[in-house]
Formats: sequence, structure tokens, C-alpha cells
Amino acid sequence: MQTELNYDTVFDAQQHFRLLLDSMSRPGKINTFPVMDILPPDGLNQASALTGFALLNADVTYFIAGDNSDDIATYLLVNTSSKLAEISVADYVFLPEGYGADGLEEARIGIPTYPEDSATLIAAAALISENPHEGSFSITLKGPGVDGTAEVFVSGISAELLGFVKEQNAEYPLGTDIIITDRDNHILCIPRSNKFAYTKNG
Repeated sequence: MQTELNYDTVFDAQQHFRLLLDSMSRPGKINTFPVMDILPPDGLNQASALTGFALLNADVTYFIAGDNSDDIATYLLVNTSSKLAEISVADYVFLPEGYGADGLEEARIGIPTYPEDSATLIAAAALISENPHEGSFSITLKGPGVDGTAEVFVSGISAELLGFVKEQNAEYPLGTDIIITDRDNHILCIPRSNKFAYTKNG
């Protein structure tokens, strides 16, 4: 597994980190990573890889759910120096497209004295859009960073995962943040401070 030579660990990482911060502070806003000449392994879309490059370093850990986890883990290790860990202690949890909630109950949700000591889910989807499309869920958000309500549409994500996140975040400030990525390099963040509802279109 080779280091991505076309990725600048300073310039690109800072640019992408700012996009993630903007998405997290403005839930419901769809941001887009520039397309880059990188080749993540199967099961890790480019946007999830770039999210990992921006957030992972030698001081944090990650867990890979789903298939091809060995190749993905090696790819992230080589490119970020972050280490693979069990889900119960990992800072970031990478989920493939359509993943349910199997095993996610072990992920950290913080404790009352340190609610920020929780994992962040990085979940792949097929498409994130401002418009309804085939197979999409309508996700309506409200809370900090949202003017009234915000509605987005996501396909390739499971109802099981959305329901799990909603349940985990019911006792805010405990819970988990989720970063959703898609095949077109879009990113959408739902921080644990936000309430959301979801319904299937069609």
C-alpha cells in the first residue's frame, strides 16, 4: 500500500479540515471536497478517505467496519500514521455504504463529565443532495447552526444506521457525531447537538 503522493498533508489537509468544520457548524449544509488524484481501496470512497486524511494523525485511532477492512486500515495507517483500534476505544469509525448498526453499540458516546470523549462515525452513502432522488431518505435537522430547519436527501444509507444515531443522541450531550460522505465527494455532518427526523422517499 503506497503513500498518496498527490496529497499535500499540509495544504490539502487544512483546506479539507476547514470544509469539515464548516459542515459540522452548519448542519444540513452540503460541502464538496475537490476531486483528487488518489486511489483509496474498495470500500472507502474518496470523500471518506479525504475526511480521514484531514482528521487522523498519530494521536488518534480508528476502526473499520464491513468488508476489506484490512486494506482500508493499512491505507489509512500509511497515509495518516493513525492506528487501528477496537471499536470500543476508537476515535473514528469508518462505515461502508449501506452499513447498518451491527457492533456500533460498542462505540464511545462520552460520559457525563467528558461528553466530548465520544467517537465520530464516518459513513459512506451513494448520494447526498438538496433534492429528493430515487431511494433517498429525507433528513430534516434542527438545532444549533440551523436556521429553523434544514432538509437534505441521502441515498445509500440505511434506516438502521440513522435510527441508531438518533437514539444514541437522545441524551445529549452524550452521543456521537456523524459525517456522511458520498460518491461525488459531498459531505454532510450531523453533530450530536442536533435533532433530526428521517423518512424514506418513494
